[in-house]
Amino acid sequence: MKQRLHVATAATLFLGVGACGGVSPSFTPIGAELPGLTRAEQESFTEGKTVFATPEDVDEGLGPVFNGRSCGECHSAGGVGGAGEDLVLSRVTRIGAGAGARYSDLVELGGPVLQRRTIDELEPGHSIPAEVVPPGAEHVSRRITTPLFGAGLIEAIPDSEILKNIKSGDPDGITGVANYATSPFTGLRQVGRFGWKSQVATLEHFSADAYLNEMGITTPTFSLDLLPQGKALYDVVPEPEDDGGDVQVFATFMRLLAAPDPAPATVTSARGSQVFTKIRCAACHIPTLRTGTSSVAALSNRPVNLFSDLLTHDLGMGDGVVQGSADGDHFRTAPLWGLRLRKFFLHDGRATTVDAAIRAHGGEASAAAQRYANLSATDRADLLEFLGTL
Repeated sequence: MKQRLHVATAATLFLGVGACGGVSPSFTPIGAELPGLTRAEQESFTEGKTVFATPEDVDEGLGPVFNGRSCGECHSAGGVGGAGEDLVLSRVTRIGAGAGARYSDLVELGGPVLQRRTIDELEPGHSIPAEVVPPGAEHVSRRITTPLFGAGLIEAIPDSEILKNIKSGDPDGITGVANYATSPFTGLRQVGRFGWKSQVATLEHFSADAYLNEMGITTPTFSLDLLPQGKALYDVVPEPEDDGGDVQVFATFMRLLAAPDPAPATVTSARGSQVFTKIRCAACHIPTLRTGTSSVAALSNRPVNLFSDLLTHDLGMGDGVVQGSADGDHFRTAPLWGLRLRKFFLHDGRATTVDAAIRAHGGEASAAAQRYANLSATDRADLLEFLGTL
């Protein structure tokens, strides 16, 4: 079992040791810590940032198949914690079969996530094949990694703040569905907010799930290895391969990671902001939610300018994959903060421009997408400039 020496522990983080300064109104660099952290929190963030970017090895439990050797390998666009920079290297494949109560993650065939790399690249001679889509997979979803900037602020948003934005009788047919998730750590049921289908509610859950599915490293919470294509292969490290310490360090780093500040507004982008509201993009991409009370002062009762309602919607791009109460047609409203740092858009990265991403919207977003298509060239350019400041 891997045990790292963690200088600044989670306990230290939540005891609030040290003097807490006020939140600075100045521009925060991408990938930096939240303004206003205590000294202990700053130390926890620095340690977490290092561990987040440190490659794992076979003797630490990596593999036998995996998608990346570190969290930072797939979360790097714009800075440590960003989205994926390379569509091939950072896009994962999720499989499933059936629908509704009969839906299956196909764990017996290597699901729910396939791994494209093996430990043979580090230790040649094992002859372990990379996973491929099995014949039994009815649903195959290619997904790009999501950015993690401001994740602690998102986690600190109360359920009630999300639930109040569920709509009925909307003129465009917009509704929104909350995807509830049960924490494997606490057993508490909360409104999900992380992942393409808002299938995860807490950063500990997010970290442990990714540690297993992307690196093949087990923890006390997820102690069973996902077997390559469902078959037992080479594994020399006893379960759990991590004692849970790294999961907490990852979660703490993400929790204290600053949100991306927007670029300075221009006259044109200010007009574009008005267009954004006029064509009802803001009906789902709600500009600001608020956090509740948090044990971390820098997260407590703050505006969160994420441009999302964190609900799931039918956007006409269904992948058939069921996660929690989000069916195969629903996806989370993607937060737009940090949009200017991304190279690929939509859940599968099919769009390489914001314009193409907007035009691909369907379902509940059809009316807004049509209004976008009907804009004058000037209004459309203003809107795109506004989005380019986020």
